[in-house]
Amino acid sequence: MPAPDLSPYREALGAADSAAEFSAALNALLDAVEPFLAEVIDHLALAARWKNQNRGAEPGSPPWLLRDAASRISSALAMAAEADLTILRAHYDPPPDHFGLLKQPPVPGAPAAPTGPQHGSSGPRP
Repeated sequence: MPAPDLSPYREALGAADSAAEFSAALNALLDAVEPFLAEVIDHLALAARWKNQNRGAEPGSPPWLLRDAASRISSALAMAAEADLTILRAHYDPPPDHFGLLKQPPVPGAPAAPTGPQHGSSGPRP
């Protein structure tokens, strides 16, 4: 299976002006490479099992390394998808401000918000 031409996806990523456009370009890239990478993952997994050398394989042995390589490619695809979701959530679904920690710009003519406990001129209580 030939590797897909990634230049259109690179151009789309470079031209993205918003998180939604970036997400669309990234997802198009992932959709394009997933079938190819799935074949690579399958091939590495088969290579790891060649002549049953994977049975009882020690860490660092060729079968162990091949299996780990297949797993890492799969993990990389999942990480890219998670990064995409995190970017979209940050831009379009920010977490709620349950404790009023996010500062809002002051509204002209509105009373100032309290800055904390007021203890008078005697300073803080012991």
